[in-house]
Amino acid sequence: MDEGGLVPFELTCNILINALIANPSKNYLLDGFPRALDQAVYFEKNVVEASQILFYDVPQEKMLERCMKRAETSGRSDDNAETIKARVQNYFD
Repeated sequence: MDEGGLVPFELTCNILINALIANPSKNYLLDGFPRALDQAVYFEKNVVEASQILFYDVPQEKMLERCMKRAETSGRSDDNAETIKARVQNYFD
């Protein structure tokens, strides 16, 4: 991990690449990836360019509402209001 506590994007990409190799297919839907421009650039430079991108234009309030609803049953310890607000802000950033 780097100083900010984040996993280096190369490691994230390599984990993804290994998963793609282990599960060969003509097409993949990568939900939640990339999370940052550096991940996208690295992946497209080292693996393949994206052929399509889905972007959901959802109001921030609706995203928070949906994520909080998911948190009720997700079982994830990091599904709390503070973390979800940070995730949503990161998405918009």
